[in-house]
Amino acid sequence: MANLNKAFLQTSTPFLIAKRFRGKINIQKPRKPHFEKQLLLDLSKPFFGPRKNTLPEISLCEKGKKEWAKIEIDNPFERILARECLEWFNTSKMVVFIHVNSISMEEKTPVYAALKKNNMHLRTYGKKIVKMATTGTRYEAVNHLFTSHQNVIFGQPENSAKMFNILKKAPQLIVMGGIIQDKLLSKNELVEFSKLPNLEVARSQLCSILQSAGSSIVGQLNQSQQMLVGHLEKHVEIQNSSKADSSPSQDNAEDSPAS
Repeated sequence: MANLNKAFLQTSTPFLIAKRFRGKINIQKPRKPHFEKQLLLDLSKPFFGPRKNTLPEISLCEKGKKEWAKIEIDNPFERILARECLEWFNTSKMVVFIHVNSISMEEKTPVYAALKKNNMHLRTYGKKIVKMATTGTRYEAVNHLFTSHQNVIFGQPENSAKMFNILKKAPQLIVMGGIIQDKLLSKNELVEFSKLPNLEVARSQLCSILQSAGSSIVGQLNQSQQMLVGHLEKHVEIQNSSKADSSPSQDNAEDSPAS
């Protein structure tokens, strides 16, 4: 049995020493804490400024304090981008502002390619660049739509229906509004505009309406004349028929005395 107990691992009993603390806690001169604890105490120690009554009067004067202003650095590259943005605004008859939710570049690239294939261009500009480009122009009102980087679609009005069909594939791109031929439109107005036919179809419909109106006026003017002509022809036919009926009776009357 003793050999069997030696075969198993023996648990070591801890060596404990019981000590009773009878001394008093030194409050006046406590022992210094550990370095990390002292560092944490120093960082979390509240800071109170000096009292105002102890400060000189010159430091209490607020007029001499300098207000810190953000220094704007002139960036030539931003001016180039602003010039490019203004050129897009001036050359595009349709400008659509897009709100972008979380979307990956893999999902955004097919939309970009489809828009470019249909002669539409998706551009991303920041608030500062758009402000530099549109300040003092007729497009200055669009600055309220920009809070940070914004996506803008530049194109022509006849491609509005194709644009909405392409954006259906990417629900992360939400249309907020747009400008069509120097007129600011909401999203609902853009949808109604996209449902309208193109210019050639509208012109053909207008021509057909004008032609139908003219033909109806001509028909109404000729109606009385045609009725008069018809009545005269009917009257002539009646007279001819009456003459034809009277001519045989006269011939019979002439032949009877001779017999």
